[in-house]
Amino acid sequence: TTHLTDSPMHIAFFSPGWPPATYPNGIVTYVHCMRQELIAQGHRVSVFSGEVDPTLSDPDVHRVSPRLIDRFVRVFSKRVLNRNSADYDSAAILAAAVKRVHAREPVDVIEMEESFGLVADVAEATGIATVCKMHGPTFLTQGEAELETAFSQRKIRLEGAALHRMPVIVAPSRFTLAGTIAHYGLQPKIALQVPNPLPQRANVPLWNLGTCDRNTLLFVGRFDMIKGADVLLRAVARLLVDRPELKLVFVGPDHGLVQYDGTIVHLADFVTSLSSPALQRALSYKGRLGAEEIVALRTTAIATIISSRRDNQPFTALEGMVQGCPMVCTDTAGLGEMIEHGATGLKAIPGDAEDLAVQIGCLLDDPELAARLGHNGREYVLKTHAPDVVVEQMLDVYRGAIELHRACATGGR
Repeated sequence: TTHLTDSPMHIAFFSPGWPPATYPNGIVTYVHCMRQELIAQGHRVSVFSGEVDPTLSDPDVHRVSPRLIDRFVRVFSKRVLNRNSADYDSAAILAAAVKRVHAREPVDVIEMEESFGLVADVAEATGIATVCKMHGPTFLTQGEAELETAFSQRKIRLEGAALHRMPVIVAPSRFTLAGTIAHYGLQPKIALQVPNPLPQRANVPLWNLGTCDRNTLLFVGRFDMIKGADVLLRAVARLLVDRPELKLVFVGPDHGLVQYDGTIVHLADFVTSLSSPALQRALSYKGRLGAEEIVALRTTAIATIISSRRDNQPFTALEGMVQGCPMVCTDTAGLGEMIEHGATGLKAIPGDAEDLAVQIGCLLDDPELAARLGHNGREYVLKTHAPDVVVEQMLDVYRGAIELHRACATGGR
């Protein structure tokens, strides 16, 4: 038998959509980065998704079923959970798609996220070694009001039940890995923290102190409770009292802040509620933008701000850091692990608009500090999140998963 270390593998990924340019999403970006590097190292990668751009022609990208996840969420939210119901079974649909490819070109290992607990059912239905990569368990990625809903509570139970059945669990941050294991009382055979990869583009424009606008801040993310843009807006309103020339460029969708009564407060209404005409003038809301437009914007701002209440290991931060952009972020979850305060960025207390304003002010007052933080942040990402480094770590995880699977298949413990 060929030793696993020397064998090219066939790895299957599930992605919410494909390709990244059409479906901007952290998991989609992650799968894209992993796929590129795995193929470069001689491995085969198949991608399974419920949403695939119809103009895409790629024999290794497989559309599982039209709007698989949207349909699942719709059904899931309307009834008491019964995933084995005859009329709908998302795991069976996905497993059948993987098995069709497996029959032609054997798949060695599947890597899949934890959402809705599908991963354990897919692993059992396919009979293929499976790794669960936790991109954001629901209990860690919802606002307090959202966590109170029956939908979120059922989803949390689903994910916990599935994770109990998974022998191999990986997360990009130590916080997510340890927190999930403790929350659910898990005992996986393999549990590792492996960072997300970020491609090293040779021609990416780099931030430069001499050409950026020292009065412009950039935020890239959703307007919702988790991403904490409301905290940033309050912080900027404070800063504008003494810095009337300050500007904030906001890029991302407006999902709104979910309230306990179920109502949603959207961006424009929230800004109005702050009663700050200066903030209304300073804010430039761009909505959704393409990746290249965001890349260009990053070099124009003195700092990129990430104000999340919780975050796993956001690509928004990695992408900004690799461009050498000075970062001010919240000291929370995996995000706090990425930034060393005063060395690769500045960190503020999550949810604390006053502290966030103080940290942003420190950077605005010291442009040389901003340049130093940006340089150090770029060096950190180039070293820690290089795709070849991350893929080598994940290949070890895949080999461990395959060995465990074989041991179980032959009656081993």
